[in-house]
Order: sequence, then structure tokens, then C-alpha cells
Amino acid sequence: MRTLKLHTKTTLLSSAIIVAMLVAALVLTSAAIANLERTDDEALAEIQARDLAQHISDMGNSQDPEALARAANLIKGSRPSIVSVRIWGLSHDEFVEKAAANGSAPTINIPAETRDALRNGRAPKVSIANPAGSDRSLYRIFAVTFAAGRPSGAVEIVQHFDSIWSVAFRYVKSVVWMSLIATLLIMLGTYLLFRQLVYQPIDRLLKAMSRAKAGDLDAQVPAHATDEVGLLTEEFNSMISRVREMTRQLEAQQNILRDRVGDATKELEKRNQQLQETNLELWRTNRRMNELGRLAAAGQTAAHFAHEVGTPLNLISGHVQLLKSDLERDPRDAESRIRTISAQIERIERIVRRMLDKTRFETELSPLDLNGLIRRLCDAMSPAFDKRNIRVVESLSDNLPLIAGSSDRLQQLFLNLINNSLDAMPNAGEIHISTALELARTGRLQQVAVDFADTGYGMTAEVMSHIFDPLYTTKERGHGTGLGLVIVSQIVSEHGGTMEVESEPGRGTRFRLAFSAISNELSGTVEQREATLELGIR
Repeated sequence: MRTLKLHTKTTLLSSAIIVAMLVAALVLTSAAIANLERTDDEALAEIQARDLAQHISDMGNSQDPEALARAANLIKGSRPSIVSVRIWGLSHDEFVEKAAANGSAPTINIPAETRDALRNGRAPKVSIANPAGSDRSLYRIFAVTFAAGRPSGAVEIVQHFDSIWSVAFRYVKSVVWMSLIATLLIMLGTYLLFRQLVYQPIDRLLKAMSRAKAGDLDAQVPAHATDEVGLLTEEFNSMISRVREMTRQLEAQQNILRDRVGDATKELEKRNQQLQETNLELWRTNRRMNELGRLAAAGQTAAHFAHEVGTPLNLISGHVQLLKSDLERDPRDAESRIRTISAQIERIERIVRRMLDKTRFETELSPLDLNGLIRRLCDAMSPAFDKRNIRVVESLSDNLPLIAGSSDRLQQLFLNLINNSLDAMPNAGEIHISTALELARTGRLQQVAVDFADTGYGMTAEVMSHIFDPLYTTKERGHGTGLGLVIVSQIVSEHGGTMEVESEPGRGTRFRLAFSAISNELSGTVEQREATLELGIR
């Protein structure tokens, strides 16, 4: 529904008030107008009755009925409110109708009091309020006619008076026209007044508000008056000025804050860069220390191994030379030499096995989350990955069950695999790490599988056949001990797992590890799991 404008509402309200006032004035003044009209008509009827009575008295005894009737018609036709005009004669003390105007109302008997007054020469007045079948009141006035100084008859004039509502209805048309004209004038005047004093100032104010809403805080509205709209305009100008000043102060504070944040961000970036460089250097140092430790351990192991194996090898060498001489002199003596060489070889084998047994650790297994361990290790190695431009792609299965493992030993396992991948990708490459839950080959138990693949140099079949041999390495001198994958294989065995290796030259290397999953009953409560994860972190 369309909303009416303010000047239309004001016009309708003013018009309604004026119409109501006109109707009230019409009702209130109708009674006064009716009374005034009645008083005037009564006075005029009295004058006409006296004049007609005087005219008849002047006629004397020569009263022609036709002349009387013409006089009566003349009086009746003078005003439309006259109902009837009659001329009465007094004969034998009774009033007899002598003439009547044409169209006069039926004769109404003269009351006894009125007849007595007429006989005595008085002119009575009689009012009949609302006769039967009419809403008008009748007024009868009598005037006495004289002959030779004595009453000879009477003149009767009867006229009607309209009611108050009848008088009001005669002015309804005038009131309607006056209301329409007043409404049009009020509407026109109100529209012009509102357009000049209300609409134009409010329109300017609304436009300024729209500009301010769009971000133009320099919007101002000129105040042309000191009325309410003018005060509203001044308040708006004052408000927008304060908002503009506060906005400028806020922008200045924001600029200061932005500069401070920028300075702090630069300082933070600088500190972060320093921290990254420190972490990278720390990792390099740690790696070098690990390598030196491995080299020292390998050197000690090699020295001990050489010392332990040296004696059997010297014996074997001596017996081989003697065996050669015996074969030339007496082949039967060679059998004893061969038995001695075989015994020394067995001794070397026992020495090697005893040294390998010394390198084994007593591993304490507990429930462990492999996904969490791999994520933490990748986060720790991220500086090295960034330095070598290595992209790590993780595809870790959700809701992976726990395994029974040692956090330290498994970290050592994965760290050795990562170091081998880094050495195989000196410039750039990718490492793909994924976990999955699958059935063991027996088809009964579940196991957690870990795929660890890189895009490095890869290995030939000949190299792959020796990668688990102690002290075997294809790296440059000083960059490998030949024990990394031996340790990996040993840790997998400690955890009761399996390991498969796939590699091709130029296509990278893939290690697939599998560990038995433990059931929820064995993994314990949620609190025990969280404690296990904390243990894995440490």
C-alpha cells in the first residue's frame, strides 16, 4: 500500500476538521436562522393582514366578492409560505367565510377564544405546531375589519414555517461547495508550504545523508531557516563534522598502528629467518655429530673387527701358503690344512655374529600412533626439506590403529630412510609417505603399512642385493658408514615387522614397512593413548 505524503495527510486532516466545523455551525445556526425567518414572516404576515383588513374596511358596504377574492389572491401569491387567505364576515354574531384565495388550504374552524377576541376588535395570533401529516408548523393571524366603527368581519392569513432540519438542508449544497473549495485551497496551500518549508530542506538533508553513507563525510546542508527543520539541519551538520573529525583521528591512529605492525612484522620476519637459519645450522650440526658418531663407532667396530679377525685371517693365510706347498709335495697333507682353514673361517663367522649381537638394543614396546610420529618427524625435518627443495607428500590414513613400538627406535628408522633419500636427491625431488590399514598375508590379523618412496637416483639389482650387508655403501668416502639400512632392518625385526624394497635406476626407491596393529583392548583407555603420544613426542 502506497504511503500518503505528509502534505496530503495534513490536508485531509484539516479538511475533515473544517467540514466538521461547517456541519456543526450549520446545525447550530439553523435554529437561529429558522427563528429569524419565522419572526420576519410573522411580522410580514401581520402587516399584510392589517393592510388587507384596512383595504376591506375602506370598501364599506360595497364589498364585491370577486374584488375580495382578487385581494386575497394577491396576498397569497406574494409569498410561497402563505398557505391560505380567507376573508370572514360577521353576521348575527357568527363568522361566515365571504371569500378565499385560490388554492387555499381547507377551512379550519376558528377557536372560540379567537372569535370572542375578534368580536371585541382584537387581532389574535394562533400557532398550530406540526399538524397531522406534516413536519411544518402553521401560523394563523387575524385582522379585524370595521364598518361604521364596529367589527364587521376578519381577515385570516395562514402560513407555514420550516423546521430547523429543513432550513439546514437548504444550506447543505452551499456547505458542500464551501467544503470542496476549502479542501482544494488547503491542499494547494499546504503543498506549496510543505514544498518550500519541509520537502526541499528534507530532500537536501536526505541527499547529504546518502553522500555520508557512501563515504563522503564532507557533505553539508545549508540551513535557510531557524525553524525545526533548520535546527535539524544544523544538528546534522554538527554531527557529520564530528564524525569527520573522529574518522580522521581514527585513520591517523590506524596509520600509526599500521606502521608499528609493519615494523613489528619486519622484525618478526627477521627473527624468524634467524631462527630458521639457526635451526638449520643446528640440524646440520646434529647430523654431522651423528655422522661423526657413526663414523667413530664404525671405526671402533672396524678396529675391533680387524683385531679379532686379523689373527684368524693370518692363520688362514699361513695355512693357504702351506696348503700350496703341501699340494706340491704331498696332497694327503692338504686335508689337514683344509680342516684348519675351515675352523678359522667358522671362528671369523662367530666373531662377526658376536659383534652384531653387541649392537642390538633392548627395545621396550608400547602403544604408538605412527601418523603422529611421522608428522612430528616431518615437521622437525622441514628446514632440511626446504633447503634441498624437497617436497613431502603425506597421505596418512584416518583412524589408523596403534602399533606396539618404540618411539625412539622408529624415529631412528625413519630418520635413516630420510637421510638416504636426501643423499639420493641433492638438488630437488619428492618424498611420498603414506599409511594404510590392511590385512596380513595370513588374512586374519590387521597390520599398519607404511610406504616411503622418493624420486632419487634409484639402485641397480646388484646394489640392492648388498644394501643390508654391514659396512656396505655406495656413497662417497666420508659420507656413509654402510650401517644405516642394517640398523633399519634390525629395528624392523625388533618390532616384528616386515620390509620390502623396490628400486630402479633413475626412478627412485620405495620401502614398504608393515607392523602388526593392536586391538583397542590392548591399547588401553584414551588417557593411556594420550600418554603414549606424549611418550612418542619425547
